[in-house]
Amino acid sequence: MSDIRTCTVDDIPAVARMFQSAFRDKRQAPPASLESYLRELFLEHPWYDPEMASRVYTGADGAVHGFIGQLPIRMSFRGQPIRASLASSLVVDNPAEHPMAGARLLRSYLVGPQDLCISETSNLTAQGMWERSGGRSIAEYSMEWIRIMRPVSFGTAWLERKCSPAKMLRPLSSFADRLIKRVGFSTFAPRASSSGSYSDGDVDDEALLEQIPSFAATYDLHPDWERDSLAFILRHSAQKSSHGTLYRRMVYGRNKEPVGCYLYYCRPGGIAWVLQILALPGSVDAVVSSLMAHAWELGAAALRGRTQPKLLNALLRNGCILFQSSWMTVYSKDADLIAAIRSGDAFIVGLAGEGWTRLIGENFA
Repeated sequence: MSDIRTCTVDDIPAVARMFQSAFRDKRQAPPASLESYLRELFLEHPWYDPEMASRVYTGADGAVHGFIGQLPIRMSFRGQPIRASLASSLVVDNPAEHPMAGARLLRSYLVGPQDLCISETSNLTAQGMWERSGGRSIAEYSMEWIRIMRPVSFGTAWLERKCSPAKMLRPLSSFADRLIKRVGFSTFAPRASSSGSYSDGDVDDEALLEQIPSFAATYDLHPDWERDSLAFILRHSAQKSSHGTLYRRMVYGRNKEPVGCYLYYCRPGGIAWVLQILALPGSVDAVVSSLMAHAWELGAAALRGRTQPKLLNALLRNGCILFQSSWMTVYSKDADLIAAIRSGDAFIVGLAGEGWTRLIGENFA
C-alpha cells in the first residue's frame, strides 16, 4: 500500500534521482554534490522542525516515488510570531504510474501545523493543485522584471540558454554594444540618479547580518531571523555561481546610516540575477538606482529579478519590463495573513523565499 511519511537521510539518494530526472539531465546519474546539498538543505537547516519536515511518497513496493521539500520559516506578523513553511521541489517519479502522488503530497503538506504555506515557484500544474486545495495565487508576487542594458549582448546571453555555442558571439556582441554607446544612442543606459546625497559600497556578510533584519521589519509579515539562520542563508547564497559573482552592496543616506541593500549575481556580458533588494521607506528609488548604476559599470547585459510590490514604482521608473514566470501560491486559514500578502506588505521572496538555494538555477557537478 502507498504511504506518505517524513523524509529521512536514507531517502536522499532516491530524491536526488527524481530531482535530476525532472529538473536537470535525466540521462545522467545525480552527482554526489546534489545528494549532499539536498541533505544539508532539507535535513540540516537551522530551523528544521520534525513537525514540518519534508515528505516522501512510497509506492506499494516500498520505494520512494515522490517528494515535497519543506523549509520551515519563523516569521513575525505585526509583532507576533507565526510558523510558516516554504514548499520546494514537488516531484513525482513516473506520474503516469502514480497519478495521485503529487496531490497527496501537497495535501499532506497543507494540513501541517504551520500558520502559512508558501510556494514561490509553482508552475501551472502545481498552481492548479494549490487552488483546488484552497490555496491562492498572488499575481503581485508572481512577476519578474528585466532591465535591458546592452541589447546585443542581452540577445546573445538569452540565446546561450538554448544553444550554448552562441557564446562564441560574445566578442562581436560586446563590440556592437560599444558601437551603440559610442554613437550616442544611450536609451539603454541607466538614468542618472537624482539622489546625490546617497552613497553606496560593497559590504561583507557581517554588515548584512546586522542590517537585513531591520530592513525586513518594515514589512508587516517578515522572517524573524536570528544570526545563525540568516548566516546559513547567506552562506548558501554565496555558493551559487551559475550567474556570476555575488555582489553584496549597502546604500547609505545623508547621515551615513544604512537605508537599504541589494544582493545580485553578475558577470560582464551576462544577464545579472537579482537575489534581493531591501530599502527603508523613502529610499527605494535610491537603492534601485544604485543597483542599476553598479550593474552598468560591471558590464551587465541586463538585470533580472523577482517583483516585490513596494519596488514596482521604482522599477518601472528605471525602464524595467514585467513578465510572469512562475506563480507565488499561498495557503492559510488566517484571513489577515492573506490580506497582508495581497496588500504587498509581506517579505516572502528572495532571501525569504527559495531564490537563495542552489536548487534555483544552479547546476551540480
